[in-house]
Amino acid sequence: MKILVVGAAGRTGKHVLEQGTKRGHEITAFARRTSRLPGLPGLAGVHEGDAHDLETLRAAVRGQDAVLAAVGGSRIAHNLVTAMREAGVARLVMTSSRSVPATRPRLAVTLAWLFFREVYVDLARAEGMLQVSGLDWSIARATMLNDKPPAGQVHVDFEANATGGAMQLSRADYAMALLDTVEDPELIGKALGICGPR
Repeated sequence: MKILVVGAAGRTGKHVLEQGTKRGHEITAFARRTSRLPGLPGLAGVHEGDAHDLETLRAAVRGQDAVLAAVGGSRIAHNLVTAMREAGVARLVMTSSRSVPATRPRLAVTLAWLFFREVYVDLARAEGMLQVSGLDWSIARATMLNDKPPAGQVHVDFEANATGGAMQLSRADYAMALLDTVEDPELIGKALGICGPR
């Protein structure tokens, strides 16, 4: 599969690049600063640009089978939807946060919204854009991310509040789940909650 990874130089994006090439996908990296990309062999291409700039996204999206956005936000969502519709690319997976729909545990969710309200409001707006876009979207809502070694498994559910798993999730395991999601057509039109394993 030809996959464009937006936010490829970020801490999650780098794991997606590495794991995606190992799975045999044709991975193209899109990053604001390509100098921060790891020297990975096997990348199909590299685009330097800001996902807030529609023109640079248009050029990167053409010819792809899918887009995996390792960064979220309403401006990015708007530009991706526009560029993908124009290019006839349907499959989109975008990252988000479990805290966006969550109501429990009440104290943790309240504190998260207190400190990150603007971010979560914008992520909720981005999710809404995807849901009415007409694209083959999936939303991957992660719990608290860390840089610990991967466990090789995650807990996935489709509820507003987690039904299991740990509150901590390694970025490597999140990247694994993102690639699993983009590969699975049964997850089109679904919002996944992704937690670390117990």
